[in-house]
Amino acid sequence: MKKIVALLLLLCLCIPLGVGCTTLQGDNDKGANISMFISTFPQSLDPASVQYTADTVMILSLIYQPLTTINKDGEVKGALAKRWYSYYDKRDDEHPHKMFIELKETAWSDGIQVTAQDFVYAWKRILSPEMQSPYASLLFPIKNAKEFKSGEKTSDDVGLTAESETLLCITFEKEYDINLFAEALSCIALSPLRENLIVKAMRDNPKGSDKYNRDQDWDKNAAIMVCNGPYKVQGYEEGTKLVLERNQFYYRDPEEDYLDESVVPYRLTCIYQETTIIGDVANPIDEYTFQYNKYLADKCYFLGSFSPETYKNLQGKLRTNRLLSTYSYYFNTKSEVLSDAKARQALSVALDRTEIANLLGTGMIPVTGFVPSGVFDKKPGSDFRKAGGDIYSTTADTNKAKSLLQEAGVSGGTLKLYYLIPWAANIYENSEKHKDVVDKITHYNPYEEIAKYAKQVWEGLGFIVELKGINAEKYLDELSKGEWDVFGIDYAINSADAFAWLAPFATAFSGNEVSVTLEAATYTPHYTGLEDTDYDNLIDSIVYVSDRNQRTEVLHQAEAKLAELCPATALFQYTKSYVVSSRLDNVEVTGWYKFFDFTDLRLDDYIEVNSREIKESLEAAEYAASYEEAHATSGESN
Repeated sequence: MKKIVALLLLLCLCIPLGVGCTTLQGDNDKGANISMFISTFPQSLDPASVQYTADTVMILSLIYQPLTTINKDGEVKGALAKRWYSYYDKRDDEHPHKMFIELKETAWSDGIQVTAQDFVYAWKRILSPEMQSPYASLLFPIKNAKEFKSGEKTSDDVGLTAESETLLCITFEKEYDINLFAEALSCIALSPLRENLIVKAMRDNPKGSDKYNRDQDWDKNAAIMVCNGPYKVQGYEEGTKLVLERNQFYYRDPEEDYLDESVVPYRLTCIYQETTIIGDVANPIDEYTFQYNKYLADKCYFLGSFSPETYKNLQGKLRTNRLLSTYSYYFNTKSEVLSDAKARQALSVALDRTEIANLLGTGMIPVTGFVPSGVFDKKPGSDFRKAGGDIYSTTADTNKAKSLLQEAGVSGGTLKLYYLIPWAANIYENSEKHKDVVDKITHYNPYEEIAKYAKQVWEGLGFIVELKGINAEKYLDELSKGEWDVFGIDYAINSADAFAWLAPFATAFSGNEVSVTLEAATYTPHYTGLEDTDYDNLIDSIVYVSDRNQRTEVLHQAEAKLAELCPATALFQYTKSYVVSSRLDNVEVTGWYKFFDFTDLRLDDYIEVNSREIKESLEAAEYAASYEEAHATSGESN
């Protein structure tokens, strides 16, 4: 009996040790450094700004965490929020309807606790008149949020307060369903931010000054940025490198828990275009082929972006999920050629969305309405697109396009079509140092391919179409200037609420920068310049309505009205395809948004693999240095 009792005691002791034991092998082992190609290079890591490329959300979801999330069944669950509840404040006669959100305890990547005040700052920043953010309208149910954005009220008037470090209080403008608001808070754009670091960074590097350096913006500077997600940004070099490192304070007590308690890998590393920029390369390649070759050579363990060729080569091995983002064309309603809605409709119906998706060859989904599949209808998990039916045809209707142009009295004209060049100008367009190599690279730019197709179609209707590629450095400025007729954009809303997709086209809901007068409400219309009273009234009528049946009915009316006005047209819905090496385990895709969960990644024999990779990197660096020296000597001789 004593032996049995002793054995049972031993087992009781072993169970918690087995559950909580570390995967690390010795004091010098921090974990695996995993080579990955998660997405194309993210041009900004500000979660609240206009996103340049749709798949940047995959990076944002690794480094930030909002208050809530939506599971695969469409149910709202707590992320950073521990719980939330409503409160009727009898002491507040004018705005008694409140919502309290209690936060879980976790820390930023520098060890400072994440607090309710970090949400107050982040949301007031989105709502501030000087901010450009398409997500502002998600916060308009909050007391005076809309008025603050217009410049009519100040930030102190907004119904947001931090009652304590872990308790956030939201005061609504009118009675509002807290569960609907909790659903909206799942948008990654509404993640917390650290005020002291951002304010200091902006003060040290003021935009518009002679000393301003875009690379020193807080959202592009790994030395400044702090993150509250499972990973932090350890390295960010535009167009060349992105390194995410374990946030060792993510739901972890540094004094009590193992280093890999919440996040197992040490680093996720993506080196972009390494061998095509440095070295005497006979046949330089684009980044997609570069990453694909690394994957085949067992030197990249997760491949998440593709050219048509690399996508085709891996078909059958790919896993694919839809994203809540579309590729859309904005039409300038102030353009002389496109001032009539029927002319804009003509450009839309002339495009064959199925042909565009096939042209890209990477599994994108032709859309049948401005709001894509995956957005909720009258209840969580239902589909707005399915309920609303087809607004767009996925095939072209040239005869209808010609008829619409005739009705609009438009027989032709010049259209300036702008599209994004997604790589860094300082590397690819202005690189004199390695120009002999760079000039040989044939880049695959999906945005340019779509633009060329649209040019061909619209010139068939009698227009002259001028294409202009815009690098990321000037992309947002050019969008704001409005000197274009058509502007290609990743409409990365990442919300399951149709209101978030449709509201920004209403005059008071664009989220754009506002010139403040402090005497009256001032709004800046959407980038398209749309100003329509009927559309504005539809959006205005439901901003404070939380009854799902009522608001959804109006949202379907708004989408139909938007199609009639046609300030924008969606072409396809983004998908995220990826392939995983047999060496890499525990790649998870979670929730309604299909974000990656990389907290428990396991790379086989990572100590041996990482040692080999370090050796190869040193050899490559030595080769690059000798190459530079040889070319410098050759230049001096000449």
